[in-house]
Amino acid sequence: MAKDHVTEALELFKSGFQCSQAVLAVFSEEYGIPKETALKIACPFGGGIGDYGRTCGALTGAMMVVGLKYGKTKATDLEAQKLTCDKTRELIETFENTHGSSICNDLVGFDRANLSGAELMSKLPHFQRICPKFLETVITYLEEEL
Repeated sequence: MAKDHVTEALELFKSGFQCSQAVLAVFSEEYGIPKETALKIACPFGGGIGDYGRTCGALTGAMMVVGLKYGKTKATDLEAQKLTCDKTRELIETFENTHGSSICNDLVGFDRANLSGAELMSKLPHFQRICPKFLETVITYLEEEL
């Protein structure tokens, strides 16, 4: 029996992958990208882009899925560009309306940009508690709106 996207993403996240990786990886093979490649592509976006606390990794991972579905492959394809931007904006609005922000530092409640690797690792239980709801929000959007 196939796992659902949320369950699979939560398993990836709880095993140590970043939010961005978990989201892109669970959809990647449906769009012709091997899971291992998706994990590599999405890796820099975790922790609010490079552990900098900016845009939530779950959200950036979902944006990559939107791009896989709707992104343009010809420079002149303005219709695909508009549709991709519209879906991305709708995704961001849905996320921000649900969680009050799309900024990782706001969502987790502290500034992660100045924390050492050891300090970030000590926060792992906090991330494990708080971040699953962000994964669920973006995956639900992707399943319902794409």
